[in-house]
Amino acid sequence: MRIVVQIFFIIGLTLAPEASAHKPSYANSNSSMETAFEVEDPDVSIVLYAEMTCEADTLWLHLRTDDVSEVWVELGVPQLDRLEEYRPSLAFLAEGLPDDDNLSLPFDVPEGMGSMVIDTFDVETPIDFYEPFTQTDSWILFREWIALPENTDVYIVAYDPDEYTGKLWVAVGLTEDFSDVEPYEYAEWLDKTQSFHEVGETNERVETDCSSISGNLEGGAGSDNSECGGCSALGSRTTSFPLLIIMMGMVVGIRTRRPSKS
Repeated sequence: MRIVVQIFFIIGLTLAPEASAHKPSYANSNSSMETAFEVEDPDVSIVLYAEMTCEADTLWLHLRTDDVSEVWVELGVPQLDRLEEYRPSLAFLAEGLPDDDNLSLPFDVPEGMGSMVIDTFDVETPIDFYEPFTQTDSWILFREWIALPENTDVYIVAYDPDEYTGKLWVAVGLTEDFSDVEPYEYAEWLDKTQSFHEVGETNERVETDCSSISGNLEGGAGSDNSECGGCSALGSRTTSFPLLIIMMGMVVGIRTRRPSKS
């Protein structure tokens, strides 16, 4: 399999695409400040996929701004029928941000830090986003430059104020750097990203209302004891694996895309 992937990767190197992509990671236990996902360079484009459960209901990322005064941030959810009205929020925690005691957060703000929250509950028409390399669809709920204090630690926390389980992703940065990626990693990304978006699945999943349960109940997507109504089965999209690997190979080197700051 590795040889096959490398062959298609090399073929992809001969093409000159006009495309863009985030380097993906997949959250497992990044549900606290102590286990926050480390964003090594806030300018370099990455995306972190996470499934929110009743036990792990927050997703934490950490970065250092150093001489960076603003960071490009996106928040999205996979295009799944049951998540059509899922509206998670983003909190930014850092020294120098406002200290608002009236702000209700489902976690403690570290001492000495202020906070800023981006809510998406009023987003009626999310941005449709099709990712060609993995052939997956998402709804973008928020994307913008965020002004942050320089030379300090910043935590970005994604969570659902309504306390439902679900799936979401957070992207940071715009400079695309795939120069350190091994060919086999593209195949792993394809499998994990399509699995996250439930491509090809026909079984029905439902979400859990975590605010309505108590005790050590295992929540999360796929739980049969959900309080969520109206959840529907997911259709599937067929994919061509070799073609996709070629497309993955297109995203090599370093490229920068900077949307205008409106």
